[in-house]
Amino acid sequence: MRHVFVCPTNDTIEIALLDVSVDRRIHGGVQFETFTPKEPPLYPYVPAYFQDYNRQRTPLREFLRDQTYGFRPRDYLLVLHDDATDLEAHALSELLIACGARETLMEYRAFLLSSEKSYIAVTGSKRAVSVTLVMANAEDTDRIFIPVNEATPETVMEAVRELDSTRRLPVYRFGVNESLERVGEKVNAAELIRNFIKIL
Repeated sequence: MRHVFVCPTNDTIEIALLDVSVDRRIHGGVQFETFTPKEPPLYPYVPAYFQDYNRQRTPLREFLRDQTYGFRPRDYLLVLHDDATDLEAHALSELLIACGARETLMEYRAFLLSSEKSYIAVTGSKRAVSVTLVMANAEDTDRIFIPVNEATPETVMEAVRELDSTRRLPVYRFGVNESLERVGEKVNAAELIRNFIKIL
């Protein structure tokens, strides 16, 4: 089956075309392409692709059409920021559908950082650093949001300790700035893809 992996970052959108076999293996390598909105962001805590939203659809549609020409994906796999609101998730999904997606499958970043049953996820956006306790089969998710301008290694580690007082769980990070490079183990986008495919 063919899918398009879509990972919005702070001001850009990363995509990768995936050809997935029945046993959930990716044929060929994973190559990322980046959509960068033409208009620079005006507002500091809002991703560029949400600013002047109506004008973003045409350039994104052209970008996706050019990148997926002849590919015919089944689904778009959308990775959401962990602080994304329902409105933002819906807007991104609608934007992809307007660009030709048949169906958009969505998952939050925190749940794609590892295939382990329990861990702490540290992820970033333009607004906040999210610290999430990920536990398999948990009914509720414990999560702490730290405003991005208050997110230091100390405040993030304090949130980690609050969610895991035993300090036994591994900590993984994705999409945070360099000041947090000593917090947990870095995960790359290819790992998010592999973990997303496992839950399809």
